[in-house]
Amino acid sequence: MSVRLFAWMMIGLGLLLPVVGWQTASPVGFVGPVLALLGILLLVTWRGR
Repeated sequence: MSVRLFAWMMIGLGLLLPVVGWQTASPVGFVGPVLALLGILLLVTWRGR
């Protein structure tokens, strides 16, 4: 798995978790935006060869 794919998967999961957390009334929804932010930061700061 490449770093770019991992970052996109983190962003996707980060966007999905708030929806799941909202439907189940679970605090997992607060983790989603943090994962999305980390994925974006990884894409911005990663220096591919």
